[in-house]
Amino acid sequence: MNALVLRSGRSVLAELDARQPLLARAGWAALALALACLGAMALDARTIHGVSVWVKPAKFAVSFVAWFWTLAWAWGVLAPRARDGLVARIVLWGTLATAGFEQGWITLRAALGQPSHFADDRLGQAMYGLMGVGAVTLVALAALLGVLVLLRPDPQQPRPWRLAVGLGLVLGGVLGGFTGASISALDTPRIGGTPGDAGNFAPFFWSRDGGDLRVAHFLGIHAMQALPALALLGAGAGMVWLGAAGWTAMSLGAYALAMAGVPLSP
Repeated sequence: MNALVLRSGRSVLAELDARQPLLARAGWAALALALACLGAMALDARTIHGVSVWVKPAKFAVSFVAWFWTLAWAWGVLAPRARDGLVARIVLWGTLATAGFEQGWITLRAALGQPSHFADDRLGQAMYGLMGVGAVTLVALAALLGVLVLLRPDPQQPRPWRLAVGLGLVLGGVLGGFTGASISALDTPRIGGTPGDAGNFAPFFWSRDGGDLRVAHFLGIHAMQALPALALLGAGAGMVWLGAAGWTAMSLGAYALAMAGVPLSP
């Protein structure tokens, strides 16, 4: 059984590399950085908002592993000619450049013991504004790839699978962008509750006693994995549409609860 799982895992990773090698390898680089950040936590006692300075770069690196590999897998759902077209190249290079900038700045600030988000110094504030532009760019590019999958799919792929991948990327981009923009506009993800992250829900450190928009942001972004997972379980096109509606409702419900100051769990 373990050998079968290992062979399956290797085949999936090889398939990722075959579909879009640059995104696949960017995922490996993000994974290596995440592991390095975890190691740094054991050696560096500095904290920001009550948690290790290395928590944020580690979280972002892990999220980029999922981001890169999800997009790499979606590449294989495109029609062969669309994979090398202008729109696909814009998505590819825009994603790599923007993610590299975001992760690089977050990691540098952690090394300096300074916050990359909601910073007090002028440089930190200016760069946070640029990071906001970068975040919008990332979700817009993911949604653009989703539209491309819906419009120019590989006709040999099953229709429910094409629909799930395309819709998942579009929803992830739209819902992730909307919730992320709300966090930036409010200059905080928390609505009420105790300031700081110490004592909150690890590893995301969502608030225990107030609303937290990061819950809705997390749900919105991960529509790009949830809907394909539904298709893998055998859902037809109608069920994929229903799943998309349900995931949207759940994400917006989490957003409404956060705005009302209701914590994830009392």
